[in-house]
Amino acid sequence: MSSDNVPDSFLIHSGLDISYANPVFCTLLGAEARREVTELSLTELVLSEYHAGLCEQVARIENEDAPALGITVELRTLTGQSQRVIMVSSLIEWEGTQQVQTSVFPIAEADSPVGRLLRDRAMDEAPIGITISDPSQSDNPLIYVNDGFCELTGYPQGEILGQNCRFLQGEATREEPVSRMRAAIDAVEPVTVDLRNYRKDGSMFWNRVTIVPIRSESGEVTNFLGYQQDVTAEKRFEQDMSLFKKQAEGSDKAIMITDPDGTIEYINPSFERLTGYTAAEAIGRNPSILKSSQQNDDFYAELWEHITAGDIWEAELTNQTKYGELIEISQKIIPVTDEQGDITHFVGIEQDITEKTLTTQTLDVLNRVLRHNLRNSLNAIDGHAELLEHTDLDPEARRASIKAIRDQTTSLEKIAEKTADIRKIWEPTEDHQTWDRLDIEALIETYQRQYPDANIITVNNKIKEINVRNANLFKQAMDEAVDNAIKHTDQSPPEVTITIHRDSDARLVRISVADNGSGIPEIEQHAIESGKETPLNHGLGVGFWLMEWAATVLGGELVITDNEPRGSVVTFQLPNPDRSAL
Repeated sequence: MSSDNVPDSFLIHSGLDISYANPVFCTLLGAEARREVTELSLTELVLSEYHAGLCEQVARIENEDAPALGITVELRTLTGQSQRVIMVSSLIEWEGTQQVQTSVFPIAEADSPVGRLLRDRAMDEAPIGITISDPSQSDNPLIYVNDGFCELTGYPQGEILGQNCRFLQGEATREEPVSRMRAAIDAVEPVTVDLRNYRKDGSMFWNRVTIVPIRSESGEVTNFLGYQQDVTAEKRFEQDMSLFKKQAEGSDKAIMITDPDGTIEYINPSFERLTGYTAAEAIGRNPSILKSSQQNDDFYAELWEHITAGDIWEAELTNQTKYGELIEISQKIIPVTDEQGDITHFVGIEQDITEKTLTTQTLDVLNRVLRHNLRNSLNAIDGHAELLEHTDLDPEARRASIKAIRDQTTSLEKIAEKTADIRKIWEPTEDHQTWDRLDIEALIETYQRQYPDANIITVNNKIKEINVRNANLFKQAMDEAVDNAIKHTDQSPPEVTITIHRDSDARLVRISVADNGSGIPEIEQHAIESGKETPLNHGLGVGFWLMEWAATVLGGELVITDNEPRGSVVTFQLPNPDRSAL
């Protein structure tokens, strides 16, 4: 708690026991040390005839019956003199607990030394506008204004005293808050409203006005105490933020706003669609809910250091959705600062680039297939056709050339089939957007019937079903993995082990296909792991790329490792959220 927004003379207390008194109040009381005040209770400072009203005021504040209450009382100073004051109490957070703050405004004759001192140091020098009005007079005129009020409005004291505060209103002042304030005054209740007011030079400002009735010991309202605070910057920010949010609502990019500590305060609908988190689930939490294992702690430490220094951060990274899906995003984080240069918010803008990344890979792979594999096949067909056309071949050589042509034709047909399978990955169907329960046990039984000459076994067959974003796409990738494991082995019979493992938190499932073959060629494995095809670094076919892309579209990843003692293991790591979360 800071005293920057309250008058200088105040004390803090729990019940009637004083825990803190500031120097100005100590001076008012005639105390040379703060402990002389904190050892006392309010009843020892206030004359007995005011005890009942003061106790009632403190009790109502602590019970939160009203935001602020005031009372006129007479203090007994430590020098034996009495001082008539207005005491205004409100509930605050002080050193981790709720306590009562009571601001003390002396009522003194202009020629009184104490009155002059306290008027100069407390009310007149307070950093906010302070007014006192007299409801016993016609139109409840102002009988006191401090220097802060004059500075806020631009009017000198001589042009203010005797007027009702409505002289600050103008054409843009809305009737609704004025009516609320008028009704509260008529009902002698505290009120706080935000008003469009006007300074003497005609400039408009947002004025946060708090009016508190001040009562005598008999309960009669003797005055109204007013606090005025310029909140124009705050209102301008609210208006800018409102406009920003309206624009963000229609944006196809995911937008998030956090406070300076990184706590999420706003997300737009695109953020909800991209991440799976609703506004209710995300607001109040940290963006680390999107954190994946694809970046290390140093990455996030550098990000935080960058943006807290006031710099814009841009990067491409992998995030994780509510359901455990991995998504490639392009991210920009913009620090928002106030007029003093202090960071007030961070705005994060994210765009899903998973499809863009995979499209680039697809074009690279297909370019390689068309330029390399197709060219080799056509060259082979052309060569053997020329032999058949211009050379007298013996029957065995002739049969060999015909077989070679047919083999190359079959290879081209397979390439055409693979490209058709790749096209299915990108087709925007409803299956891509819905979660399915896949009977993994039935799928494995299908493979066992389909490949009767292979030895297909399962590990951890207690898991009968898994949740998959697109069951058909996953089956397509599994078909490719099992087919590769069986057809590309040099062992007889081929052995394939399918292992299923679910993480303890049920957000990730791993389906591994292990074989006993000669292993995946290093050039093929390196191309998949790097995610990039080059003239000197490319795979031999599109089968593994098909598995890689399918895993990525399903929100997971493909991991290739060596099997022991020989062969390879292809593992699909896929999100597998609990059904109730879908």
